[in-house]
Amino acid sequence: MNERTPEAAGLLDEVLTAHGGLERWRAVTALTAHGRFGGLLRSRFPGNRMAEVSVRVQLAHQRAVFRGFPRTDQQAVFDGGAVRIETRDGGLISARRNARAAFAGFSGLRRNLRWDALDAAYFAGYAFWNYLSTPLLLTREGVAITEGDTWQEAGQRWWRLEVDFPPDLHTHSRHQTFYIDAAGLIRRHDYIAHPIGRWAHAAHYCSDHQRFAGLVFPARRRVFPQGPGGRTLPHPILVALDIDNIEIET
Repeated sequence: MNERTPEAAGLLDEVLTAHGGLERWRAVTALTAHGRFGGLLRSRFPGNRMAEVSVRVQLAHQRAVFRGFPRTDQQAVFDGGAVRIETRDGGLISARRNARAAFAGFSGLRRNLRWDALDAAYFAGYAFWNYLSTPLLLTREGVAITEGDTWQEAGQRWWRLEVDFPPDLHTHSRHQTFYIDAAGLIRRHDYIAHPIGRWAHAAHYCSDHQRFAGLVFPARRRVFPQGPGGRTLPHPILVALDIDNIEIET
């Protein structure tokens, strides 16, 4: 069951319309995004560090496949919380069943400094699946949404959706905030990247929205640390993602 206040439901409808419409989103089975990945977080990625991104995500299920990572002749697969590294033709190289748990405990000390390919596959897998399936993601079963206070930034007034995700969905944190501009576009997205640490408060900015086969996506994403009062710290850039093209499958 989806829990939404009437105000939140109305704002979500505006968001869905601005990003291509709920009917169009529901017709999509999968999409493949091509782009470039940078920022401080990329230094934790092994191998070729996923500098060039080619990722196919399925919308109904949490599944993402990164072609050419961690080597050009391999692929990384995120599949509902499990991850694996394969050859290009699907031959298994390595796997981890409960990838999120591997970030915790004693082994988490290592992950403050470097990740192996399976760590990177999990973090990038759920993150890209979340980003590329939004705003359809907000209509999933068990997602609770309320409307927050409005927010002033860069001379603009943004509306806020306060979102609580169900525990069975792999995402940065249970509670997240989406900032919506007057056109209904998502411009900012706040969360805590829990696999990195409970201190990892992030402000994720979305811009240069473009239409691909009837759906609207931000082609430019920049993630910054978040300071007190929800204010963004200008440095460092944690993630820089630029999307060149998105192919839609129906």
